[in-house]
Amino acid sequence: MDFLAVHNLLLREPNLLLPLLELSNMRKEDSDSYQVKALRSHENLDISDKGKLIHVVKGHLLQQVNNLSKKKQTINAIWMENDFIFHNVFQSTYYAYTALDYVELEIYDANVVLQELSKQPFFPDLLIDILKRQESQFYQYSHMLTKDAQERVIDIVKLLSTKEEDGYHMPKTLNYLLLSKCCQISPHTAKKAMQELELANKIICKEGEKILIYNADY
Repeated sequence: MDFLAVHNLLLREPNLLLPLLELSNMRKEDSDSYQVKALRSHENLDISDKGKLIHVVKGHLLQQVNNLSKKKQTINAIWMENDFIFHNVFQSTYYAYTALDYVELEIYDANVVLQELSKQPFFPDLLIDILKRQESQFYQYSHMLTKDAQERVIDIVKLLSTKEEDGYHMPKTLNYLLLSKCCQISPHTAKKAMQELELANKIICKEGEKILIYNADY
């Protein structure tokens, strides 16, 4: 692929990796190197320790660090549509993934992908761009955890809701337990934060649907 073709892709695509995978010579009929998976809300992803490249086609995927000895989980990222996750590629990790809603995934063998893309002259730049995106995701989630409980709840509601003209329409799956997990607070604190937002008319109920009113301040 020449420079002009890559330039045209960059003008159309916010993430260059997706069109490059679609244009590659990878054999998607080979189940060892490519799989498609669908997860229901709250379902865990069953994935091997082998290096994988996970493409989030639809939905939101929660990434957790597991401490097996202490039976403790810590969330460190929430991945969204068209995000790519390098699982156990650059180092061994104990990440687990849980669907926050209905999720569709494409899972590639990371070694096959890297071998295919390494043939491109701009591969180092592509890899740097991918790592920057991952670093940005980790930073955004870590930065959210520096905020108070209500600010965290607002951030997660905005992330997991559908934005329309009147505000952020919250899915029915967004309950106190899910909010507490994403925000790293107790269910009681999540419930209290939601009730405070409702009392302040920042969250309203319209035709049986909860809506976080759009406000430039948050």
